[in-house]
Amino acid sequence: MTTTTWLRAGSGMVALTALALTACVPEETAEFQEAGSASSPQPDNEAVSDESGETNEPETADAAAESSPSDDGEDVLIAEVDAPVTFEECEDAEESDEATVTWLDDVVAEEQRFEGVAAETVEIDGEEIEIPGVPDVVVPERVGQAGCIIEFDAPANCMAEVAISSAYIPGFTIPERTIPEVVLPDGTVLEEVVVPAEEAEAQHIEGDHHEQVCQVEEDEVGEGEAVSNVARGNISRGNLGQSNTAQANASRGNTRTDEGDFISGTFLSGVFSSGIFVPGVFVEGDFMAGYRLEGSDHTERSEEDESVSYTTEGDVLFDSDEYEMRSDAAGELEAIAEDIGERDDDYAIEVEGHTDDLPTSVYDDNYELSELRAESVVDWLVDNAGVDEDSITAEGLGQDYPRADNNSDEGRQQNRRVVITVQPQGYEPEVDYELEDAEE
Repeated sequence: MTTTTWLRAGSGMVALTALALTACVPEETAEFQEAGSASSPQPDNEAVSDESGETNEPETADAAAESSPSDDGEDVLIAEVDAPVTFEECEDAEESDEATVTWLDDVVAEEQRFEGVAAETVEIDGEEIEIPGVPDVVVPERVGQAGCIIEFDAPANCMAEVAISSAYIPGFTIPERTIPEVVLPDGTVLEEVVVPAEEAEAQHIEGDHHEQVCQVEEDEVGEGEAVSNVARGNISRGNLGQSNTAQANASRGNTRTDEGDFISGTFLSGVFSSGIFVPGVFVEGDFMAGYRLEGSDHTERSEEDESVSYTTEGDVLFDSDEYEMRSDAAGELEAIAEDIGERDDDYAIEVEGHTDDLPTSVYDDNYELSELRAESVVDWLVDNAGVDEDSITAEGLGQDYPRADNNSDEGRQQNRRVVITVQPQGYEPEVDYELEDAEE
């Protein structure tokens, strides 16, 4: 839409035209009205970091297209900036209590203001004529959204699923600017000069993820070799950048009327808006191995970060479809209790029960059976190993997290297990990651 305002100057008419801004990607955009101050066409404006939250589809908001009053009452042209996106996967994970979310620092391009041209009054044939100016341009603050890294909870013996979200830099449009046409009293015309709008497209990059992987027992194990192992590969997201965006200078030359009056020309400085660089992210892969616990015949010990897990075959601890401990099961648990007793920190213990995928004939389902078995191990550790009952919990996971194929007897035997995990009180896992160096 084009809006034209006519200013009366003596017996002449002055036409001031302001073009509405065209929408950039997405079609509907957010409007930011606050105008700052800057005196140079190319202000020194470095990007700074700020912590925030992403999304996959941009939100929309109405945008103003014409010059708008700033806080001090001046008319300014406000560049339209796309609305931020919402990183739904990050927010959902944060609300689920089943994942650790690390928000990455957003990159902020601060607000910039570029001077227009002040109006001036000239005297022609003894009559004062106003030559309209051009409003300042304000490019509002823009935020390059870096998103997050998610590490989902996983049972012992498994390396968690890890995800890097997408990243987003909003598009924006520097508005069209016009040195308006002026018709002088003697009919002399000062020609209109139009500087086209400049659009910077929104930038988006997809994230990456690695599925959860669980330990698998080795078929043949030599002395001192790992009983089981699991590896998770690297994941990464590349750099994302939006280049500097410039709108050219414009000028209208000097004019002399037929009567000999001299009208100075008009020079409109260009606009140079700084780009944004969101650095890439790299999460290194990991490896976890389980070794035979000293003093045991059927228990593996594995470490990951500050967590230690003990995995014991379920058939050693329980008879089929039973949750009461076998009489000969104590040896495995005594070896575990002795190893835990060597710790000198305040720790918490979680006991997980796992089954194969064959249905139980005694209980409602395998979740009930696995939870009863986990509770039996908890009771033994509290009664026989001096474990504080307030520092230990039980959970039945049924057949949800197999470590082997349930289509064979050997695989099902591996899946029937109890896992005891010990970690410091209040332990919060953290994702180790690296950022690419930001460009200047």
